[in-house]
Amino acid sequence: MRKQYSQYGSRAGSILRPADIDHAVVQVSKNTYVYRGFTIRKTPRNALNDRNTYLINKRDQECEVDNYFGRDFALAEACSTINRILKHGRFIS
Repeated sequence: MRKQYSQYGSRAGSILRPADIDHAVVQVSKNTYVYRGFTIRKTPRNALNDRNTYLINKRDQECEVDNYFGRDFALAEACSTINRILKHGRFIS
């Protein structure tokens, strides 16, 4: 008998170590994720864009604006971009 994992949520079957919990991607809504203080938004496919893209933003509380940090074609690439930004303190390494 096969389990229907969709009834258990998107995190069913994933094993997280205690060190990974702080850096886990959290799905806020259908198209929005949060990772290490950054918002990752999934955009739908359209006629000009044949694949889903992920937009990276971060809210600046002092100026009350969203800063745009780029577009990636996979959620894992967006997470690695965020890790690179935090590691080097800038967008380009």
